[in-house]
Amino acid sequence: MIAYEKSRYNIWIENILYNSFTDKAICFEEAEITDIQYYLDNIDVFRLEYSEIFNYFVGFGFVKDISFNELDFILFQNRNATLCKKSYQLTINPTLECNYKCWYCFEDQSSIPKKGRMDETTIERVKMHIKYMIEKEHISELKLDWFGGEPLLYFYEVIYPISLYAIELCKINDIPFNNHVTTNAYYIDMRMILAFNEIQLNSFQIPIDGDRSKHNAVKNHNGEGHYDKILQTFNEICMHVNNACVIMRINYDKQTLKNVSAVISDVKVENRCKIFVDFQRVWQIDLSIDENGDNLLLLDIKKEFERAGFKTIYFAYQSKKYKCCYADSFYHRVINYDGKVYKCSARDYNEDLCIGTIQNDGAISFKINIIAKMFSNPTFDNTQCLNCNRLPLCYGPCIQKYYETKIGKSKFQCLHDSAEISLREYVKEKVKKNLNAERYD
Repeated sequence: MIAYEKSRYNIWIENILYNSFTDKAICFEEAEITDIQYYLDNIDVFRLEYSEIFNYFVGFGFVKDISFNELDFILFQNRNATLCKKSYQLTINPTLECNYKCWYCFEDQSSIPKKGRMDETTIERVKMHIKYMIEKEHISELKLDWFGGEPLLYFYEVIYPISLYAIELCKINDIPFNNHVTTNAYYIDMRMILAFNEIQLNSFQIPIDGDRSKHNAVKNHNGEGHYDKILQTFNEICMHVNNACVIMRINYDKQTLKNVSAVISDVKVENRCKIFVDFQRVWQIDLSIDENGDNLLLLDIKKEFERAGFKTIYFAYQSKKYKCCYADSFYHRVINYDGKVYKCSARDYNEDLCIGTIQNDGAISFKINIIAKMFSNPTFDNTQCLNCNRLPLCYGPCIQKYYETKIGKSKFQCLHDSAEISLREYVKEKVKKNLNAERYD
C-alpha cells in the first residue's frame, strides 16, 4: 500500500489552502479549517475516514506519495530546463543608442558612441552563429529577441537582413522561428509594419510611462512627447501585424498609477485582447505597500485594465517554468552590437560581464570561468530558497544576480521582497477566477 504525507508546499492563506508546487487552491469555510489541519497531520486517519476527499487532496497536491520528493523533482526540472532544453533565445542589440533619455534607464547614453551600431562584419558573424547553432548545435527552436538601446534605429540595416537569413535557415531545417522586439515604438510606421510581416516579427514589448502628460514628461525630444503617436502604433500593430502579441509595459513610479487608467480609452476595444499589460515598478523607486504587502492602487488599476478587456501579468508569481528568468537557460545569450556576448540584457555591457565572443565559424568562445560559476548549481541553491514553501513560484534569483552574489558583487535578495502584490492577493484572485470559471461552465 502506498504511504502518503502532506506536501511541504502547502500554504494556508486565511481560509484558503494553497499549494505552490501544483499552483492549486481550495477555499474552505472557517469552521472546516481546524478539521482539515488535523487530517493533514493525520494522513492515515484522513485516508480511512474520508477516502473520496483524500483522493481529491492527492490530485491537488496537498497530499503526496511519501516516496515522491518534491524538492528533488524541482531540482531535476530546473537542471533540465536550464541545461538540456535547446530552444535557443538569442537577444541581439543592433545598437545601444536611443532616441530617448529616460531618467531610470540603466544604460548611460553619454558613454555610448554615436552611430555605434552593429557593422557588416559583425552582422555576418551573427548570421554564421545562427547557422552554427542550427546545423552544429541542433537547436530545437530559434527565438530572436531584439533589444538595445532602441533596436529599430537600425531596423533595415540589422534586424531585417538577419531575420530574413534566420527564417530561411529555420525553414530549411524544419525548426520553429519566433521574432520579438523591445522598442519604444517611435520609429514604427506603416512601411515598417509591412516589413514586420515579411520577417515574422509579431511579438512586441512597448513601454508606456503613464497617461499622456506623464509619458510625455519621461519620453520626449526637447520637450516634445509622443504619447499619441505611440498609442496609435499600438492600435496599428494589433490591426496590421499578423498574429500580433503585444506587451504594454507600464513603468510606474509613485505618481504614475494615479492617472494611468486614462490609457485604456486610447486602445481600441477590439485590440485589447491582443495586449498584455505588464506593471513594472521603476527600480530606483521604493516599495509602496500596506501591512498585507500590497500596493492597493496597483491592484485597483490592474483589475480596471482586466475589466476593460486587457490581459495583465505580474512578475512575482510564475508557476511551473522551473527557472526564474528566460536568461537562466544555457541556451540564451545576448550579442551586443560590437559582437561581444553577455548573459543578461539588464546590465551595463562591461568587459567583466562579457561571457565570450563569436568566432569566424559562428561558435562562441566562452569564458569558462564565468560560465562554470553561473551553471555549476541551481540559482536557488541556498538555505533560504531550499526551505521556502514559495520556491516553485520563483525559483530563486535570476542567473545574473546569482553570479554576482557568488563573486561578492552583491548580496542575495529574495524576489518577493520587491513585489507590490502579495501571495495572499495572488491566491485569492486565483480562487475567484476558478469560481467564476466553474460558474460559467
